[in-house]
Amino acid sequence: MIGNIFSEFKDFLLQLLIALPGIYLAVVLHEVMHGYVAMKNGDYTAKSLGRLTLNPIKHIDIFGSILMPILLLLLRSNIIFAYAKPVPINPTYFRNFRKGLRNTSIAGPGTNLVLSFILGSLYGLLLFIVSVTSKISASELLNIGLEYAILGTSKISMFGVISAIFIYAIRINIFLAIFNFIPIPPLDGSKIVASFLPEGAMFKYLSIGRIGFFIIFALMFLGGRIFWSFLNPAMNFLFLNLGFWWRFLL
Repeated sequence: MIGNIFSEFKDFLLQLLIALPGIYLAVVLHEVMHGYVAMKNGDYTAKSLGRLTLNPIKHIDIFGSILMPILLLLLRSNIIFAYAKPVPINPTYFRNFRKGLRNTSIAGPGTNLVLSFILGSLYGLLLFIVSVTSKISASELLNIGLEYAILGTSKISMFGVISAIFIYAIRINIFLAIFNFIPIPPLDGSKIVASFLPEGAMFKYLSIGRIGFFIIFALMFLGGRIFWSFLNPAMNFLFLNLGFWWRFLL
């Protein structure tokens, strides 16, 4: 009994170690880039409040950044979801309201897509270096890394853990990008759409944001099968063709 509890706790700590780097990069850089692009468009709110920093303490949301990912890990969820405190943005300071709203909204999920490409490229370089030194083909190493990250194994290896960290980070960034591009207020996708609407329709549409998260969670948990049937193909496509673009070179 005690042995099983210890084993479960050890597995949980390992999963936490694997997931944390990707969560940190995904949510912190997402928010920082929102604030940075807002500043470039005339709104210095985030900068004046000290939110244009990579210090995670400035961005941590107790529920979204800590409790939610831990709960999902304990439930052995396939997707580890997290979010940081939104960077404060005041669109009234934008030099061009529509352009500022659009650019600032694209910045967060756009950064997640760029990160997934960079992390995927670094992982591909790692596989190449390991394949040269170990005389194991890169394609075989990729299969080993994917198997370790997705299925897990009782045998902990340095290569397996590093592979899992990269793969989780790529998936988390892709998930956050796609999720935030959903055009339901207050997600970023809704602000991109709103920037093209007539003024009256724009503000009515964005006002849905007061109940937007209830709609989103209803879609995720009540209409889960339908929701994931749209999200999973998009995630898999970007995972293979953006994060793992180099697999065509193997």
